[in-house]
Amino acid sequence: MKKSLVLVVCVILAVAMFAGCAAPAATPSAEASTEASVEASTEASAEASTEASEPAADGKGPLVGISVPNNPTGWVAAVQWSAKQTAEELGLNYVLVASDSVNDQANKIDELIQMGCEYIVMMPDNDELAVAAQKVLDAGITLIDFDRTLGDVQPDYYVAGDNTGMGVAGGEYIVDKLGPDGGKVVIMNIPSYGEIFTERVDGFKSVAAEHPELEIIGEYASDNGAPETVLTVMSDVLTANPEIDAIYSSDDEMSQGILQAIKEAGRTDIKVITGGGGAKTYFDLFDDYPDIWVSSQTYAPYMMADAVKIADKLIKGETVEQKTIIPTSNVDRENVEQYLKDNNITEDAPY
Repeated sequence: MKKSLVLVVCVILAVAMFAGCAAPAATPSAEASTEASVEASTEASAEASTEASEPAADGKGPLVGISVPNNPTGWVAAVQWSAKQTAEELGLNYVLVASDSVNDQANKIDELIQMGCEYIVMMPDNDELAVAAQKVLDAGITLIDFDRTLGDVQPDYYVAGDNTGMGVAGGEYIVDKLGPDGGKVVIMNIPSYGEIFTERVDGFKSVAAEHPELEIIGEYASDNGAPETVLTVMSDVLTANPEIDAIYSSDDEMSQGILQAIKEAGRTDIKVITGGGGAKTYFDLFDDYPDIWVSSQTYAPYMMADAVKIADKLIKGETVEQKTIIPTSNVDRENVEQYLKDNNITEDAPY
């Protein structure tokens, strides 16, 4: 018995010594790691695409890529929400990608090209996406551009709002509400938001130039449209101007800050305020100011639906205009409920 036990112990020790002397397990090369990473990434991407996409009614259909900037709140969030909702309602075979920066969006557009998309609907972060857009066109993919231009690159189809028309509509709204006596008007703008905001103000000024009863007493700028930022700027504007009849505001979120400043200052002289952008959170304030004609001259972010619908029409072989300019809508407390209904803006809409 003792001899047997000794024999077993010797065998175990020999095996252990052999294992200890054996070469260590090989470390995967960088190339192997990269290949594994790419494979895992591809599988994850395919899985994510399956979850994000809804197949066409017959379970097939051309793949439609939708590229948008990423923003959890505000106008851009509503663009993303509208794109997804519309693609699902239409039964498109699609994949939607949201990007955190210009470079990220360019990279994800490359991925959409590699996926074999036949159509790409894109809201570019800015015109720096022109290079990525050209890649889409060079790959023979139909490009539908939404809202923002792409420098010298011309997409196959373009959908946008009428920014100059927004300013004109705002001016006409102020003229109508102030009546023949007119009044003193201040302009509130966000120049840092780019050319489209300049177009809005220019549109308003074109109306004011035809109505001498409107007296523009000041033009002011905010660094951004965040209501808390605008509140500070507008507080100073109210202090500098003890009498104001109307405010031309180029943005809905800006108008929220303006209204808060008016409320805090206890001002009762202001009769009209405009806006722009279609913010549901702004619409919710209309009834809170019964003595002011609070309004928005807007093309809603939900018009992203029009861009996605173009892809659907092209897939079905329908003819589509190369350029679609969405006309401006005047929205105030008298028609806001109908506007929300007509544009399918439900309670879960993010903007």
